[in-house]
Amino acid sequence: LFTWPSDGQAIPIISYKKDRDDAAASGLAFSRAFQKLHDFIIRLPRESYCGCAIHLLCHSMGNFVLENTLWHLRKNTPGKLPRIFAEIVLASPDVDDDAFESESKLGRLTELARRINVYFNRGDEALVISDKTKGNPDRLGEGGPKHPMDVPSGVANLDCSEIVSGLVEHSYYLDEAFRDVTLVLAGEREDKIPKRAYVASANAYRLGK
Repeated sequence: LFTWPSDGQAIPIISYKKDRDDAAASGLAFSRAFQKLHDFIIRLPRESYCGCAIHLLCHSMGNFVLENTLWHLRKNTPGKLPRIFAEIVLASPDVDDDAFESESKLGRLTELARRINVYFNRGDEALVISDKTKGNPDRLGEGGPKHPMDVPSGVANLDCSEIVSGLVEHSYYLDEAFRDVTLVLAGEREDKIPKRAYVASANAYRLGK
């Protein structure tokens, strides 16, 4: 578990920018943790391997921490970034919807994992606030990638809009989408996970109840 500073305000609209600055600054610390994990794994003798996969799940602004982590990893890693994770889950990602189109954002994230899973919800009120009141571009977690046909190979777009309910609709990966996330982390193929319908025009799987 990696966590970072937050003002913890009851009214997040007041502290959002400060929390975002703290998340960006925390990218360096997470990159150090990542590098320590990588060094630990490569130094393990083969007989000590447990054979289990390692996954990474980032929720909301945690995806912005990851984006800034990638900046530091690119800066300090010559060549291709090391692949440590089997699955990376980006849940309700509070980053720009063009993040996969830029190397300065998440453009090289696929180097770190076998598969990237982007869970988004068009009714996510928390990201609507981020979008409309903070002057941010459209959010990845609100409508998926800006140009879904251009996402890198190994990225699965997952539209949860039809299965999510509630007031804010921001932490649905713990509830409505939990079964889907569980099967993703078990390594199931995208087209074999039940209650998914592939929408070719959106290059996304629509999750059903």
